[in-house]
Amino acid sequence: MKQKIDRKTWNRNAHDALFARLEVPFYSLTWKLDVTEAVRFANRRGISFYATMIWVTMRAVNGVEAFRYELRGDDVYLLEHRDPSYTYQWNEELFGICGLPWIDGEDPVAFAARMKAAEAKNPSPIPTAEADEAGHDVYISSLPWIDYTHIAQEFPLDNTDSTPRIMWGRFETDAQGKKTLSYTVQVNHRLVDGVHLHRLSEGLNGAIHALEAL
Repeated sequence: MKQKIDRKTWNRNAHDALFARLEVPFYSLTWKLDVTEAVRFANRRGISFYATMIWVTMRAVNGVEAFRYELRGDDVYLLEHRDPSYTYQWNEELFGICGLPWIDGEDPVAFAARMKAAEAKNPSPIPTAEADEAGHDVYISSLPWIDYTHIAQEFPLDNTDSTPRIMWGRFETDAQGKKTLSYTVQVNHRLVDGVHLHRLSEGLNGAIHALEAL
């Protein structure tokens, strides 16, 4: 579900208009994220670290209103929530893309089980254009072989594109056992500012911390 925003009362209408002048209003940020507890949780509960991180990411994304704005032509909407559309290993050479409805309040273990079931039912590695357009997604991927410093992601030359793109690399462990990875978020500046990335970062830390009690 989504709610149409009244531009006359929208508090960032002027900011949207400013960045709408640009053909490419997108920007990205990479930072080091402490995932120590996420690794512990995945090992303790017997699920993949990737599934754990997608759950963490979606909980944080849906907790920040700016990440749920969507542009459609001249209109802007507030989505009830976004759903993950993520890459996974289709075979030794190719990746697949799988979309999954987000369920508020679902625990990570149940979420991981739904991921496995959805991947098993996926008829082809790449969804049709119609299926890709149907959802209100967050595009998620990982590069688990490389501890990168920054990455530039692909995007269409359409300045109304509202889909956040999120990626992370291989985690590294320091001498004290702390595990960190590079976490990258690409967004449209028409909708998302630096303060919203800060709130996302806080949401990620909060979701990872919450795993201790699950």
